[in-house]
Amino acid sequence: MIPEIYGNEKLLALIRTMVQNHHLPHACLIHGEAGLGKKTIARYLAMAALCEQKDAPCGTCRSCRKMLQDIHPDLILVEHSGKKQGFSVETIRSVLRDAIVAPNDGARKVYLFTDCDQIDPRAQNTLLKLTEEPPPHVLLIFTAGHPNVFLTTMLSRMMPLAVTPVSEADCIRALREKGHSPEDAARAAVVCPGNIGRCQDWLASESFRKLTDQAGLLTAAIAGRQSYEILRLLHEYETDRAQAAALLRLLDLQLRDAIVMKYAHSHLTGCDRPSAERLSGQLTSTRAMQLHEAVQEASEALHANVSTKLVLAALGGQLMQS
Repeated sequence: MIPEIYGNEKLLALIRTMVQNHHLPHACLIHGEAGLGKKTIARYLAMAALCEQKDAPCGTCRSCRKMLQDIHPDLILVEHSGKKQGFSVETIRSVLRDAIVAPNDGARKVYLFTDCDQIDPRAQNTLLKLTEEPPPHVLLIFTAGHPNVFLTTMLSRMMPLAVTPVSEADCIRALREKGHSPEDAARAAVVCPGNIGRCQDWLASESFRKLTDQAGLLTAAIAGRQSYEILRLLHEYETDRAQAAALLRLLDLQLRDAIVMKYAHSHLTGCDRPSAERLSGQLTSTRAMQLHEAVQEASEALHANVSTKLVLAALGGQLMQS
């Protein structure tokens, strides 16, 4: 039985059409924010590519059954390696050596590179030739939060496939099928709109629920230009780099919602709509970009092991600007 995938009907239909018409590219990048199911869709693509039936993925042929049991010899999950848990040059070289070997079971070998957000430029350059001129039996699938983690030379050789948020109804249905009560599912779908994975984190983790509350308070403090409150909220995370980074990710979603409310009508993804609405009424496009860039720079500094205290202090100063 093919695993349930919620929403993204157009993307799934595109995958099926490409496979059935023999137009599947040799390299695909599945991208979207964390929690939207990129890895699940990557496995769906791999299953479809390896399926032995025309109506792929069928879920019942020998190849599909092996995929569902996680024993298919031609699906290669490339392991993370290196200091930042990206993909080291040596790992990529081992993929290059293996790629020239014919498949074990069928017509293709599928290499799955998940969570490529920390992929090193040197590893990408090593992988470039395989991405540009792979053997005819090779399919490369990458997942990442955003395409910009890849070099332009790599991006030009991959087909981007965007994973989008799901509807509130699909989100609630997924949570109910995973065993959550109707009340909990409905609450989570409001706090984490369109993102089933984030909803599950919110329901399972008290610390994540606190983070969403803090992101809402921080958004309101920025909207109200409450300097002390901005500094107070950031100060709580000076000794916890991972939590500080998580808070900044949620804050950036809030900023995104604020600008969406002002200029567009697309799906909201933040955790606190009222504070985003309040901020939206005060933002210009220039200020919105400044805030986003400030949060992104702080996030990158945290990842680069710059002092958390210094990063948050500098960010606080930028958030307090009028």
